[in-house]
Amino acid sequence: MDAQIIHWIGEISEEDLSRTLSYRNTKGASFNRRLSCLLLHFFNHQTHHRGQVSTLLAQAGMAVGVTDLFTLIPEENNS
Repeated sequence: MDAQIIHWIGEISEEDLSRTLSYRNTKGASFNRRLSCLLLHFFNHQTHHRGQVSTLLAQAGMAVGVTDLFTLIPEENNS
């Protein structure tokens, strides 16, 4: 799924980000939102659910690996 998301995001242009999308939620309410804002929500929501899964796996006694972002980001050389 990550590969599909990365490919999809790679296809989005700057112009696309400023477009307004009109949609209805599952209750039928209408909304108009800029794609850039919807994408921000998409990634934040995905992070939320990944955190839930990590918590459930850890509670079940499974190793979830390193999840600390600062550990995963390579250190910069300032020389």
